[in-house]
Amino acid sequence: MKPLSTVLGNELSGNGVGAHVHADRYGKDLIHLKKIIKELYRGSQFEPSLVAPGGFFNQQWFTKLLQVSGSNVLDAISHHIYNLGAGSDPKLVSKILDPNHLNKVANTFINLARTVQTHGPWSSAWVGESGGAYNSGGPHVSDTFVNSFWYLDQLGMASKYHTKVYCRQTLIGGNYGLLNATTYVPNPDYYRQEIDISSSLLCTSMASFDGKSGFSCW
Repeated sequence: MKPLSTVLGNELSGNGVGAHVHADRYGKDLIHLKKIIKELYRGSQFEPSLVAPGGFFNQQWFTKLLQVSGSNVLDAISHHIYNLGAGSDPKLVSKILDPNHLNKVANTFINLARTVQTHGPWSSAWVGESGGAYNSGGPHVSDTFVNSFWYLDQLGMASKYHTKVYCRQTLIGGNYGLLNATTYVPNPDYYRQEIDISSSLLCTSMASFDGKSGFSCW
């Protein structure tokens, strides 16, 4: 099986999660890794994409990373999103059903798209990891139909702002798994993903409601 991409790092951007790496150092490491990949696949018709940093978006840090690594090194710049907060939050369902809360993350998508366009047009934006609520999602919430209000909203938003790849956390494991970890029976979000993506029901523009807030229609 051919690897489709090589990802360098996990949640080390900006202030990081437990640890961080400066964008200047990270960019130089990407240049070195790109050379290694090209050497390994020399003469081959296939070369895996180089993706980084797989962390939470910090505009200054992401900009510096693209500037230091330079043209045609980074094929995709990836970020993580957990805009529902902790899975243990008793208000988790309320957040999922609140379009105003869900819309707050739009600035992340908008600013990343602008950063890529301005400083790395050879690259593309990826969501490298998103599960709604962190710490394995919410029990009896992330594995139920109500979670689709968050999931489909974010898929539509990602599409609108030119996200090329969206990696859902997770296939198996935690409360947000697409498959039940014991029976392997698909959870509701699996079916929403199959129906709505394969049928192209998610459009890339948001409908407007004159003078009304509290709606997200994709």
